Amino acid sequence: MLGKATAALLGLGSLARAVAVPQDNASATTSARVPNSTSSPGSYVPSAADLASGCANIGRVAASFARTPESRTATSFQVDSKIAYDCLASIPLEKEPALDFLFELSKFVQFQSTITYLARPPANSGQDPMDILGGLTDIYNSVDSGSITSWNELETRVDALLSGCHEGHLYVAWPLPSLINFRSPFSLMDLSPDGKQASRVYVASDVRASSSTFRPSEITQIDGEDVVTAIERLTYYEASQSPDTRWNAAFQSQNPPKLGSFYARPRYPGANTFTLTFQNGTTTEYRYTATALWQSESNIWSVLTTGQAIWDRVINVDPNTRSSRGSGASRLRTRALEEFRKRKLNNEQLDETFRRLEKRQSGSNTPPPQSQLVRYNSTFPDTPRVRPYIQDINQVVGGYFMADYAGDDSKTAIIDITGFAPDDPNGRFPTHAVQAAVELFLAEAQRRGMQQLIIDVRGNGGGYVNMGYDLYKQLFPNSDPYSGNRIRYHPASLRIAEAFTQLIDQDVINGLIQAIGGGMGENLSNAQANAYQVASYASLSGLDQFLNLDKDGNKFNTFNDFFGPQNIYGDKFTSILTYDLNNLLAVGDLSYDVTGYGDRASYRNRSPPFTPENVILVTDGVCASTCGIFSEFLRNQQRIRTVVVGGRPNGEPSAAVGGTRGAQVIQHTAHMLNFVQIVENNFTPRDAAEQQEWNNIFPRPFKLNIPEAAVNWKDNIRRADPTETPLQFYLEAADCRLYYTPQTLSFSHELWAQVDRLAWGNETDCAVGSLKNATVVTGDANGVPISIGSNGDTGFNSGYGDTPQLTGDKIIDTAKFIWYGVRNSLGASGGRRGY
Repeated sequence: MLGKATAALLGLGSLARAVAVPQDNASATTSARVPNSTSSPGSYVPSAADLASGCANIGRVAASFARTPESRTATSFQVDSKIAYDCLASIPLEKEPALDFLFELSKFVQFQSTITYLARPPANSGQDPMDILGGLTDIYNSVDSGSITSWNELETRVDALLSGCHEGHLYVAWPLPSLINFRSPFSLMDLSPDGKQASRVYVASDVRASSSTFRPSEITQIDGEDVVTAIERLTYYEASQSPDTRWNAAFQSQNPPKLGSFYARPRYPGANTFTLTFQNGTTTEYRYTATALWQSESNIWSVLTTGQAIWDRVINVDPNTRSSRGSGASRLRTRALEEFRKRKLNNEQLDETFRRLEKRQSGSNTPPPQSQLVRYNSTFPDTPRVRPYIQDINQVVGGYFMADYAGDDSKTAIIDITGFAPDDPNGRFPTHAVQAAVELFLAEAQRRGMQQLIIDVRGNGGGYVNMGYDLYKQLFPNSDPYSGNRIRYHPASLRIAEAFTQLIDQDVINGLIQAIGGGMGENLSNAQANAYQVASYASLSGLDQFLNLDKDGNKFNTFNDFFGPQNIYGDKFTSILTYDLNNLLAVGDLSYDVTGYGDRASYRNRSPPFTPENVILVTDGVCASTCGIFSEFLRNQQRIRTVVVGGRPNGEPSAAVGGTRGAQVIQHTAHMLNFVQIVENNFTPRDAAEQQEWNNIFPRPFKLNIPEAAVNWKDNIRRADPTETPLQFYLEAADCRLYYTPQTLSFSHELWAQVDRLAWGNETDCAVGSLKNATVVTGDANGVPISIGSNGDTGFNSGYGDTPQLTGDKIIDTAKFIWYGVRNSLGASGGRRGY
């Protein structure tokens, strides 16, 4: 948590002197800033001796750490970055299991909805061309030829390929970053003196040490490179589409609390040291450190003494076998999944549904009354100085009244929601709790006569889809939210759609709804519960004719009307799909009715608690997934004005929604393999040829210890866009852009006060744009999206020479594998024709 910034920090442009190296963690390596030091690190390449001793050296550090009191509760311990990388680089790979993994991953990523758009990005999208299938083919061939012999290199190359797509729903959860990761000795802050002048980069501890006699010196270079260019390069492989959002990821923040990617590095930073040059003329070298996994019950490093041992015991372990359960590999897989759950994406409601089904006979399945789902005047993690009037029991959303902490007659209320899912996956009734907290807060706002509302979604990476719909409907009860979804055609998605539509038809849906009867599934028989599980997967997949509506909100007449496929952008997709919010099976959450539908249909008759012109949306660009859907409702359907905070210090417009604008993520193991299993458990191939086809097109389990992989499954398509381009490829500017000040970075209520003055007070000028005279709207007069840079600018393409732009002329084992999509739609040679 940040300390309070002093008034002296307002003069950041004035330079005084350097200070001792700040300490963001107690074990950080220290050094002094030596004036005129010009040493600069080069890329580190381990010698054969380094590779042979790296893991054993970690083992010696672990043996010493085991004798300390900290080892009883710690989950990691610190090691030198050099020996950590020596160990990682020494991990071999065996060709056949590595090729099998790449083959299965290639089959799965063909479900990425934007795969053709990524290979040939629309103009002004800011996306560099990324041929995913071609890139995986190149890596496959490099492994096959012996060019890649290290598992760490394979992880790193695939990671760079997928990360370069800037799609938060597209990823592999790898084992190695959960085993070893890297740290800088301190974090950075990006600050402006007033929120309008361009920001400058500082060491965070220097900022905290600021006083009347000391002002921190800004950083001008990193490793001899201009600081802005260096951080742009560092953050290029962040998941967000907007480069300003990626920039923000490097820095420390309070809402939500994080130290930033300059400090926390999942991958080796390329060298063991780095240098910073400051405005006051000093250049100093610092050392990176690393942390290694620690398990208090056993010292795993007593056996992981070589790279070969890590390959044998951690990576080349089939997670589907009984022998892997309870092993160190299994615990590492669990840790990796826990880290990726923090992304808050948007499929958690399936797990929540299954937990409720398991509890249906225990009596603990019914949501408690609203009074037990909320807390009043309790602490909230993202706002250390002020307490919300109300929050849900899982601390997902907080509701504030500015007058409560400002002590004035302000008529401004604030909803702070940094996710649409709880951090704790076992949270109690999270959708019901957030619904209750928002409903009670808005009722109190109306009772108090509140006139303005600020919605803060900084750091919001998504969560439950229905929670985003519900928040919108509570704000605008008589408006129907529109989100047009679309799934990429693939022979496997066709087979899955045919199966789900046959298994969960209208009669089955009607029978299940009647059996649930407005309850929580307590009275379902085992057979009905099993049917509900199939229906839940069908709902999650979106591949069921009877659980979807068309773009006009009507039921599909035929399967072909529903599935298509439609030919768009040289690829094939389903028809546009929308949610049937009156169908609790389609919503995918037992007895949870989105406001305005089902048992809460009467709420449609209520008046909006705030008018659109009196609502402001505040983001840092991170807004992704469900948050992107929610923001689209506000911005496109209500013309809500937006403020974006942070970003590169260039004084240019910045995207309000910079994270993934995909509508749904699907995971390989948790979701896709279950789709396939449902098909194969209920249907039999007609003959050997169809069985072979199924083997070719259906993803199969990874036989290596890969915790998970994911793709963006559904595009979000704006209703008025005649090109039906996924919103992922539109970077739409916020009305007002601000930079963080020391005060607004540290304390959310200071930012809210500045936004309040800009929207309804005496303050007029933003760093870019305006709230009082907003000229930026979401889309043209018809709502068609307009990207930043559409007026002839070059957009946000990085131009970096090291950005992969892969052609993929070779094909993975075409004797058994059928490619469909990119190669055919772009006319590339060497591809097999699609179905």
